[in-house]
Amino acid sequence: MYNRINIKEKEVITVDVIIRKENSDEYGIVNDVIKSAFFKENKISDFNEWNLVSDIRNSPYYINELSLVAEYDNKIVGHIMYTPMSIINDGNINESLALAPLSVHKDYQNKGIGSKLMTESIKKAKSLGYTSIIVLGHPKLYKKFGFIEALNYNIGLDEECNNPYLFALELEKDSLSNVKGIVKYCDPFYSDGELI
Repeated sequence: MYNRINIKEKEVITVDVIIRKENSDEYGIVNDVIKSAFFKENKISDFNEWNLVSDIRNSPYYINELSLVAEYDNKIVGHIMYTPMSIINDGNINESLALAPLSVHKDYQNKGIGSKLMTESIKKAKSLGYTSIIVLGHPKLYKKFGFIEALNYNIGLDEECNNPYLFALELEKDSLSNVKGIVKYCDPFYSDGELI
């Protein structure tokens, strides 16, 4: 029996997809890809992912080496971004990376592009010496890349550490085994002191 997520036939095109660093002259194109992935008609919100990415690019938290695009047939069809993140506990600060957002243009979704962005960006983060990644997202998407619930490390968005959508990935063995606490995203993720 097929579950609902597998009903749609998947045409995998990742062999022809190039993952590379985003260039500053591509910001507008990348923002259009992000809008295509996240824009919902009739969704009224002060927050949107493309403005978040623009705010990050214009901040000291932008890591150009970890703002990657997926290029297919000479078109940018996907994007992934990482920013610095802290895990704070009783004044102790442990550094990590936050993954957000992961975007694939709506016309290219379910073709393996998001998976290729994930796989290549995780390798890149590891090669740059980062030891862990934290992401707030859907379990089905992130678990297949080795992420586990952050609550297993006593890491959370608040002192309860029980958010089932917060995930962690160790890039270095046991890098989170003695870390616990509350995650603190970089400034662009907050509005009036609240996580957006």
